[in-house]
Amino acid sequence: MTGRYTRRKIKKFFENSKNKIKAFFHELRRKYVKKRVKSRDFTIISNNCWAGKVYQYLDMPYLSPTVGLYFFAPDFLKFCKNLKYYLSLDLKFVPWEESKWQPHLADRRVCPVGKLDDIEIFFLHYKTPEEAKEKWERRKQRVNYDKVIFKMSKMNLCDEFVLKEFDELPVKKVIISNRKKPVYKSEVYYYSSINEGLIELVNDTDQFPSNLNLVYILEK
Repeated sequence: MTGRYTRRKIKKFFENSKNKIKAFFHELRRKYVKKRVKSRDFTIISNNCWAGKVYQYLDMPYLSPTVGLYFFAPDFLKFCKNLKYYLSLDLKFVPWEESKWQPHLADRRVCPVGKLDDIEIFFLHYKTPEEAKEKWERRKQRVNYDKVIFKMSKMNLCDEFVLKEFDELPVKKVIISNRKKPVYKSEVYYYSSINEGLIELVNDTDQFPSNLNLVYILEK
């Protein structure tokens, strides 16, 4: 009993030490990135929660409505192509069961589904449509159209057609994928153990920022 107890204590000590070391270097890197990213007024239009992760990492206010939500890739491409139009619309909501993406929602968490004309937005981290709309309407007023960075992930039905069209948009942009050899000019590789060997990314925020060069992405 004493031997097992001692081994558990030693194991816990080394695990705690390892976590503290990781946290130290994570914070050290964050301070470096915050110092190097000079701009503090850019808007990130993101297909998922990634925008929120960046603003949190840099201790910035959310200058984008695309926080705590996700799009299916074809809809996000439309959104990026005509951003001002879609942001000018009043956000409506449809029942989860009536979403046009219903065949792809079987294993997903039920959440409010917003609708802007022909596109849908899934407010994953909001409990009610009222909360989602209040945050959306407030944050869309903060969009800086002079400094917009569009970010697409290779996920949620993001095929090569969508990636190619997004890459050709005449805007500042980045594609995050799990391909070690990028295909498109704006594509960068994101390392995460859960994404390895898959066709699409499962998650691009779980080990944020992982190997991403945020200074390059945000300042280029």
